Amino acid sequence: MSHHVVVRDDQEAALVVANGRACSPELLGQLLEWSPLVVALDGAFDRLMALGVKVDVVLGDMDSVGGGLWGPALKAGDPAALEAVRQHVEGAQDGVQWVYAPDQEATDLQKALQWLWDRGHRSAQVLWGNGPGPDHFFGHLHALATAPAGMSVGMLEEESRTFRVPKEFSKCYGQGERVSLMPFPAAFSVETENLLFSLKGEDLHAGQRIGISNQVLQNGRVRITYTDGCLLMTEPLRL
Repeated sequence: MSHHVVVRDDQEAALVVANGRACSPELLGQLLEWSPLVVALDGAFDRLMALGVKVDVVLGDMDSVGGGLWGPALKAGDPAALEAVRQHVEGAQDGVQWVYAPDQEATDLQKALQWLWDRGHRSAQVLWGNGPGPDHFFGHLHALATAPAGMSVGMLEEESRTFRVPKEFSKCYGQGERVSLMPFPAAFSVETENLLFSLKGEDLHAGQRIGISNQVLQNGRVRITYTDGCLLMTEPLRL
């Protein structure tokens, strides 16, 4: 499975593949068709190689490459282990760029989003982001919440997309479609239009009040505004 797209003015989102649960081959194939750049977080690299996916960049602390073979040595600072990882990555596929990012103060997904932003990419889609454990999933939500300001990032699953809501948001949905609003950890003065359970300048706080499993009242535009904080939203996936 390869990927080849025509890119115009960097309009299409980069695809970042994490090391969580795999999606269907159909969803992966659709995203590869529209992604000008495929970035594998280190643990996903070998899995994508096994599927025959063309990867442009592998990025991370490299502790999971090769099934974690070199992880302990990398953490111990062994330069021979780093060279072994380089040979493994570059030998697996022609033309792949590898980016060693050992900083333990940020997750690999945070590093990848910042790396893309620094190189002019203003949007990204994240795949295989659910798992392998709840710690990774919450870490990926944290990466969405802390992505560079102005960057559009969505985490995709088979039937849903989760993203950081801009302070003023407007989009058309169908009647009865389900959306969820999740403060991360808080969003202030939230107002909504065209949702069954409306909010009128209310504050949402994780651990107190959130807004999951809401529904669109009628076909048309849903509007959401808030003044401060961070608000994540899950919507139906449309490709």
